[in-house]
Amino acid sequence: MQTLETTTTESTIQEQNTNKYLVFQIGGETYGVPLLQVQEIRTYTPATRVPNAPDYVLGVMNLRGNIIAVIDARTRFGLPPVPDEQETVVVVAQVQGKIFGLRLDSVSDVMDIPEDSIQPTPPIASEATQKFLSGVVQSDERVVILLNLDEIFDIQALSQMVA
Repeated sequence: MQTLETTTTESTIQEQNTNKYLVFQIGGETYGVPLLQVQEIRTYTPATRVPNAPDYVLGVMNLRGNIIAVIDARTRFGLPPVPDEQETVVVVAQVQGKIFGLRLDSVSDVMDIPEDSIQPTPPIASEATQKFLSGVVQSDERVVILLNLDEIFDIQALSQMVA
């Protein structure tokens, strides 16, 4: 009986130290963001361009009566954009209480990632790129790069577009 309680307690502690991440692809690489920040995944429909917006901003779209800014992850990461007709998705995420869309190549799955398996990002990127990353995780044969959505979405600039 005591063994059962110990096992249950250990698994509960392990579950408490595990977070769910939405895993997706951008330009052949695998990335993840905390699932708690994701509201929904939608098929991409062209956004309405906003004059003088940064090049990574695709524009704005109507999401059930709310206007949200949509950014292109490929452009934000310095990769060439894909044509609008290519099948991509928009992940609608909440960042600092605001809703934004992030256009991605594809979404693959949801992963349970133990906090203690997250490693710091190696200092291989520029400081500007490094701030987009919150860590890396080795999962089977793939490396998943965990993203910091607070930095990817320039909240101040994007808020002014939809205000």
